[in-house]
Amino acid sequence: MESIAKKFALAASGMLLAASAFGATTIGNTSADDVMLATRASDAFVFTPAWNPQAGPNGDTSGFGTAFAGYGSGAWTLLGKQDGASSTGFGLLSGLNFTFDAGSGTSGTWTVTNTASHSVALDLVLALKAADGAGAFLFNNQAINAGQTLSGTWHIDWFTGNKQANPDFSNVTMFGRDFDGVAPPVPEPGAYAMLLAGLGLIGVVARRRTAQ
Repeated sequence: MESIAKKFALAASGMLLAASAFGATTIGNTSADDVMLATRASDAFVFTPAWNPQAGPNGDTSGFGTAFAGYGSGAWTLLGKQDGASSTGFGLLSGLNFTFDAGSGTSGTWTVTNTASHSVALDLVLALKAADGAGAFLFNNQAINAGQTLSGTWHIDWFTGNKQANPDFSNVTMFGRDFDGVAPPVPEPGAYAMLLAGLGLIGVVARRRTAQ
């Protein structure tokens, strides 16, 4: 179990990163219990201004990679993403499925379901973007039993503008690492095509060498 001091250190790092200019997006009242899963607050959180977790084909982990480094050692993998609305099911990993309810725009609910026939465990990050900033919330070594659905809540408590309003979310992104019992991401159709083309080329070369 990580110490309370470590959680405060992560919060402090987020504050240092936050812009202090008038009207900027700032950390506000963001805390670890802004995102809950199975009635448990996240183990750690970080707020990063001017960061979009969905940037790039594999997502962008630069907003939390350093802050969460002490909780594990594996590379982060994009597990799923949803842009601007509720979703009844999304996910890139075989065996894990997410739902996200946009709720009021500043708070709502989410779930993660293990659809596999065996238990799994992983470091799970839910990253929320709202206005010009995003918060990342870590559930360290999260276990999910076979067929189990874990339900949670989320709330945006950072500020934007000179009235210190809570902005509506614009996207949510899920990341994972240190998988135990989780299947690797399902390749995109284009990846299968490239694999088949490569195998075909190997076969042609092999036949030519045999003929010679």
